[in-house]
Amino acid sequence: MVLTEEVVVDQITVLEDGVILHRTSTRIFRDGVKIAETCHRGSVSPGEDLSGLDKRVAAVAGLIHTDEVKETYATRLAKIRPALASVAVEEAPPLLIKE
Repeated sequence: MVLTEEVVVDQITVLEDGVILHRTSTRIFRDGVKIAETCHRGSVSPGEDLSGLDKRVAAVAGLIHTDEVKETYATRLAKIRPALASVAVEEAPPLLIKE
């Protein structure tokens, strides 16, 4: 019985505002037959550090995240941050611990 693992970025999606969504799948094979798969999703916003990203995701970001896209995204973020700060977040109820 031979177990092998394959890690691939199998989805890259570019949103209208330049945010890039990506999904990494980790697949486990036994004797060439896939027996398990887990997925991890991530995102990259314009202007974000690209180091440590998958090469293909970084390459797409390098093409999409032009100076104009970064500036537009930053301007949009600056406009909505005050609105987000004014939204009250309800405090989570305390945990009940039975002794």
